Amino acid sequence: MRCACGQKNPPEARYCLACGQLLGAKLPRETRFVSVVFFDLANSTEAFRQGLSPAYRRLREALEEAAGRARARGGFVHRFLGDGVLVFFGAPRSQGLEPWRALAAAWDMVRHSPFPARAGVASGEALWGPLGSGYAGEPTLLGPPVNLAERLSKLAAPGEVLTEATTLRLAPGAEGALLGSREVKGMGQVPVYRLVRLALDLPPHRRPLLQTLEARLLTERRLVVHGPAGSGKSFLLEVFRERRARGLPFPTVRLQRMGPEMPLRATLYRAVTEAFGAPEALLRNLPGDLAEALAYSLGLAPRPPWEKRALDEAILAAWREALMGLKTPLLLLLQDLHYPDRTLERFLERMPENLLVLAESRRPLFPARLGLEGLEAPPLLALQPALDALPVPERTALLAMGVLGEVPPEVVEAIAGPFSRERLVAEELLVHGRVPPPLAEAARRLVPEEERTQWHRLAARLLAAQGRLEEAAHHLAEAGEAREAAHLLRVQAQALWREGHPDRALPLYQKAEGLAPPGWRASLAAEAQDALASLGRAEEAASGPRREDAALARYRELRARPEAGALLALLPALKPYPLEQAEARLLLAGLLWRAFRPQEALAVLAEPPHPGLPPDPVLEHRSLKAGLLMDLGRHAEAEPLLEGPLPEGLEARARFGAARLRLLLETGRLAQALEEGEGLYAKTPHPWMAAALLGAWTLKDRFPEALFREALAHPDGRGLALLALAHRRWRRGEDPVPLFKEVLKEARRLPNPYLHHLALSSLALYLWPKAPRKVQALSQHLLYHTHKTGFLVHLEVARLLRAQLLLETGERVDHLLGFAPSLPLTRAWKAALQGQEAAEDLEGYGILGRWVRRLWRRGAAWTRARRWS
Repeated sequence: MRCACGQKNPPEARYCLACGQLLGAKLPRETRFVSVVFFDLANSTEAFRQGLSPAYRRLREALEEAAGRARARGGFVHRFLGDGVLVFFGAPRSQGLEPWRALAAAWDMVRHSPFPARAGVASGEALWGPLGSGYAGEPTLLGPPVNLAERLSKLAAPGEVLTEATTLRLAPGAEGALLGSREVKGMGQVPVYRLVRLALDLPPHRRPLLQTLEARLLTERRLVVHGPAGSGKSFLLEVFRERRARGLPFPTVRLQRMGPEMPLRATLYRAVTEAFGAPEALLRNLPGDLAEALAYSLGLAPRPPWEKRALDEAILAAWREALMGLKTPLLLLLQDLHYPDRTLERFLERMPENLLVLAESRRPLFPARLGLEGLEAPPLLALQPALDALPVPERTALLAMGVLGEVPPEVVEAIAGPFSRERLVAEELLVHGRVPPPLAEAARRLVPEEERTQWHRLAARLLAAQGRLEEAAHHLAEAGEAREAAHLLRVQAQALWREGHPDRALPLYQKAEGLAPPGWRASLAAEAQDALASLGRAEEAASGPRREDAALARYRELRARPEAGALLALLPALKPYPLEQAEARLLLAGLLWRAFRPQEALAVLAEPPHPGLPPDPVLEHRSLKAGLLMDLGRHAEAEPLLEGPLPEGLEARARFGAARLRLLLETGRLAQALEEGEGLYAKTPHPWMAAALLGAWTLKDRFPEALFREALAHPDGRGLALLALAHRRWRRGEDPVPLFKEVLKEARRLPNPYLHHLALSSLALYLWPKAPRKVQALSQHLLYHTHKTGFLVHLEVARLLRAQLLLETGERVDHLLGFAPSLPLTRAWKAALQGQEAAEDLEGYGILGRWVRRLWRRGAAWTRARRWS
């Protein structure tokens, strides 16, 4: 395919081998960082005194000579303008070092011109794309660098190259003499420099790398200069080639543009021609098959009729044989080796002994490495070469991902078409699935605003179709469609709120308020306030959606007059309101528990409260759930719920502290219960906490009157206080039965299953030595009732009490003792009834442990004497 510059390229080439322009593709429109050379022949009109034809011929030769020197430096000759030449570096394709190469080209063009000549060089961002005749396919560059280069050219004297500060700063090794500021039409005062010296040099902080590079290359033979795109790898190798490689005692072969789109045979042919003159010199002394394979790899012969694998092996063998036949070592300089041809990779794995390799790659290909980091130029200038070296689909995909950020693959494919993500990953242009920030910044600058807007609109449409409204709104906002973005954010916020996530809806409301037109903002603010109110973090809005919700109105009615069935049916409708739903669950679980339905109550609390709620309802949920688990004998599951820091709320702390004390008492940790209980009560002087602590002190054979009086003030605490007083009377030898009966009345009035079972168990234990027949009736009632309602701990006590009574009458009790006790107390009691030594000493149960041990003595000797079967 022939390029617009005149170069004939192999059919498989994607880019022109001479100028680097993309071949056979639609002309893109994009912002690029360019260096522009405007070359001008001074006083060219004097040539016409010799006649038009001779003048035309001489001027054409001079301009073609200048254009050839520009192309030799990698410039794109845009057009001839009368007696001048306009050359672009960095458009349509960047090769790196644009400012330096532009200065070098201008220097060559002026110094070797047969006519007095001058040039202006300017660098900066410009728009590349079709304009005017460009609609037919001719590229055009518009922007300040083009205009400034022309103005500088007009200001220059014959033989001068004038430039500006940006170009000099980005071309290390170039020196300019400041001529002062000049008025440039349309640009104001611009500092102007005359180019006085030109050399390829590294910045001071990179100069020591040259010595390191040369020393390591000579000792290790294979060295890769690696680092991210734009880190200065190409510049370092270029300086090495210009200033150091010439001093090495062997020739250098440079292979450029090593991507799979650039035909390897064309690259090899050019490299061999530069190093050895006629490529046929390498074919001498090779066997016939190897000579044929080598000739094919250089493009000198047609493809041999061999199977592909055999041909690849023959090419590798031919190159190894040819290079080993050289009389001197050879340095192979491989540039842009980011995605190498597999045949070349295999060749590098087993190189001939007389070959040295210096490679440039974004990957650490060899064990011997020299790493670079950071950007050595502005992002667009530094990263254009990496982007331009990619095939069109991969380049477009990378630009799209840089502009759009993280989007689904189908969005990228809708913009770029099918592309190889593996290629981008292999070249380390995608890291962990993302475009690195410098590349993303370059992409945003490279793609014009209009195209970025189109991409964002396309992404928004595709994401909205997938239901990803928040992401779609982001892209709409980036596209400048703020109203539509605010609408999507509001819709997504409302959806999240309905699903029970008002906390996730709040930032969306805030974003929507920032984008919405003024008329929407009041309603958005009211919705946001109501979302906060649903988490208990704000008052309800005066005109928000909560005021109009029938479910909330119904909940307020039920809170005044609770009904378990109605609350259970209402729970799904309260999902958008986590605070009210949590309160409703607590209310319903309490109702079910008081109805002797602990398993159903626990099921209501299976779903944890919303993590964004205030601490109090969360703590109450944990306390109530822990109490239900203890009712069901699952103390190991309850304990983690009763650990951790406490909030400031008095009621929640009291409930938590009472549940914590109950856990410690039921698991035989009386001393710990008293220590923690006193600490909690000091911080939380609450009647319910007083009742729990009073029960602990009663087991320690003490009865603090102050705690008793305070506990009487709590509805449930009153029953526990009376129970503690009954135990005190029992301990003093007084009749506690009237008090036990009073406690049972209190338990039925509330009702309170925990208090009910404790009072019945205590009454049965008290009556056991005195009225066995009453105890049998009580134990039978306890056994039936606890089995029916599922209160496991009290069921265990009922089983053991019933078994003790039956053993004393000589009956078998296998059916009653076939269970695994959940507590040390019941475990020790069962062991005693089975004639075994109890592992627990029950000291941690205080007087309760002592009472149980005394009761066992009546039947313990008999059960040990009786053979258990």
